[in-house]
Amino acid sequence: MIFRRLRAEGFRNLAPLEIEPHPEINWIHGDNGQGKTNLLESLLYPVTGRSHRRARDEEVLGFDAEFFFLAAILEDDTGESLELTAAWSREEGKRLKRDGQELMKLAELMALVGTVVFGPRDVELVGGLPELRRRFLDYTLSKIDPNYLRDLLSYKRVLRQRNSLLRAGGSPRELEAWTTQLVDFGAKIHLERVRHLKELARHAGSYYKEMSDEDGPFHLTYRSSISGNDEASAQASFRSSLEDLAFSESLKRNTLAGPHRDDMRIDINGRNARKYASQGQKRSVAIALKLAQAELLDQLRRDRPVVVLDDVFSELDPGRRERLCALVGRQYQTFLATPRPDSALAGLFPASRVFTVQAGHVEQSV
Repeated sequence: MIFRRLRAEGFRNLAPLEIEPHPEINWIHGDNGQGKTNLLESLLYPVTGRSHRRARDEEVLGFDAEFFFLAAILEDDTGESLELTAAWSREEGKRLKRDGQELMKLAELMALVGTVVFGPRDVELVGGLPELRRRFLDYTLSKIDPNYLRDLLSYKRVLRQRNSLLRAGGSPRELEAWTTQLVDFGAKIHLERVRHLKELARHAGSYYKEMSDEDGPFHLTYRSSISGNDEASAQASFRSSLEDLAFSESLKRNTLAGPHRDDMRIDINGRNARKYASQGQKRSVAIALKLAQAELLDQLRRDRPVVVLDDVFSELDPGRRERLCALVGRQYQTFLATPRPDSALAGLFPASRVFTVQAGHVEQSV
């Protein structure tokens, strides 16, 4: 999938704009605070239905604007076009459309366009909380399989109900109906995460070696309270964990086992990367995971994802910068935001487009 055109009005500090991205490489230059990330956000919003920076809709509304409107025209690998629009105002709220038809649920966008975004804070994927690694897995698998997204949303709904009942002091008999559903959806999520983690680890290990020049082993391990190689055994294991924790759950009034508490452990050279890797190693691991995510989406969706790199070069040495650009730029439509042009990197891609952002005004040049 590639972006052919983007139109934005009333969004953040951006002046009204209409741009035509290059199908391969798009450089976005501008000093800090001028609107580079806002431009990337306006690009991603129509295909995700929300801010990739997790901002509320009222926070992305331009100063003195009454509404914002975003329209993206995309084209898949077969040449078929797709128009996605997003609008928001305080009076009408959010409205998302696909080819002019209103979408009633945010989840309807998930299967349409694959995007892989890497920003300065994504190094926390390695060193941060388990929630970040679960979110990474859930996003990847939801893009690959609509059934996974359906099961994940159902699991979260049941989890909220079960936790609410625990807080209210519900009896074991009252909890049982929600426990049965939780075990059912949780086992499916567990098995899909474990299954795809093997392929993700293979790709990430290969990319890590290219990015880091290290030849040591690279491993991803799924850490869970659930075991089992099929749905029945995973359900039995999950239920057993919940039964063992029943007394603790009654005290803490919270569900203490399940996919919402699992983690993905990352080991390089036989050591836990979260605890022992240097900042440079963590950054290389995070980039490798994102590149593996892109490859997995490409293979299993049969449609190339769009890659967005937001100010990631500042902490990479020149060699790693060139390797990263080479890895993504020749495979996917890529948007790279940097404070200023880099002639060495630009020379790698003669066919590209440059967008300069200054005080929210975007100037396009070939």
